[in-house]
Amino acid sequence: MAINGVLAQITVSDLAQATEYYGRLFGRGPDENPMPGLLEWHFTSEAGLQLWADSSRSGKSTVVFNDDDLESVAARLDAAKIEHGGIEDATHFQILQVLDPEGNHVVFTSASS
Repeated sequence: MAINGVLAQITVSDLAQATEYYGRLFGRGPDENPMPGLLEWHFTSEAGLQLWADSSRSGKSTVVFNDDDLESVAARLDAAKIEHGGIEDATHFQILQVLDPEGNHVVFTSASS
């Protein structure tokens, strides 16, 4: 097997609300709308996030992003008025956790300083 990329997926029931929220979270709108009920943000040529509308599975997703500067992420979230619990220390890294309006978890991680 030779996996060379990933599109993580967050499942939501209200795609319009989620689009607004994730637009604020990432500081920009989605890059693609490949089919009805599906939006994509592309962060690199190998990594991205999909929002998928499916009310039967909404609110049960978790996605983890690595970012080398959690202080900047926290400041951006504050400016976008997105609540978070602050930067937390874990065993070998730091995390910054966010819950979207439907209860999906978004976690930003960085190597501990």
